[in-house]
Amino acid sequence: MDYHDLLAKLGEGSAHPGGFTATVQLIDSLSLPERGRVLEVGCGTGRTACYLARNGYRVTAIDLHRQMLEKAVRRARRERLDIRFIQADVTALPFPDHQFDVVFVESVTIFTRWRAALSEYKRVLKPGGRLIDREMVLCGRKTELMSRRLKRFYGVKTLASMAVWKKRLKQCGFTSVLVREHSRSMGKWVVDHDPHRELDMALFEDEQFRRMSETNDQLLARYGKRLGYAVFDAKVPPDER
Repeated sequence: MDYHDLLAKLGEGSAHPGGFTATVQLIDSLSLPERGRVLEVGCGTGRTACYLARNGYRVTAIDLHRQMLEKAVRRARRERLDIRFIQADVTALPFPDHQFDVVFVESVTIFTRWRAALSEYKRVLKPGGRLIDREMVLCGRKTELMSRRLKRFYGVKTLASMAVWKKRLKQCGFTSVLVREHSRSMGKWVVDHDPHRELDMALFEDEQFRRMSETNDQLLARYGKRLGYAVFDAKVPPDER
């Protein structure tokens, strides 16, 4: 069981700073195009995809983790929402060019080969389309030991500052790269009621789960002050065609 297996078993719907409350606040602040086509990358158990669909957007959602997707599909069925769920790798999106008005990402790109992921986000966006991406950022000194431990436990592939992330977005062809939110701490993982959460209760009797929970707490206690997050709002040039 790795970190993502753990999240899947927990049925967690928004494993990022601020949780689902922050997601809702972000979406409501964006003024996305009415009936716009939205691709959610790394949809997990589908909570955000369902919120987007309830608000009138045409939603396609992808994730690589099969158990996450299965829970997402069941959630959407219970809520009677029409969402296209696909198992896919963010570095090789199974869509033609220029398909979406918005690519919405939260705490996914850090787990990928960033150049391939950002290039794919840009490729599937329409000219003038927007990428909204909330990611963990480095806010303090990075050591080799810190990098190794975070990568080994969480599966993180990149630890970079906000300035480096902005530079990377521009390198991959995005323009008007704005930072909508920025925090020099990870903040609190806000817990709220999720009526459609599917939690594997047997997990709490699993010794591996206990050890992983302890490791997570230890890593956050040791390195949390060097980590924060940012929400990037980046556009594809309107004359891409």
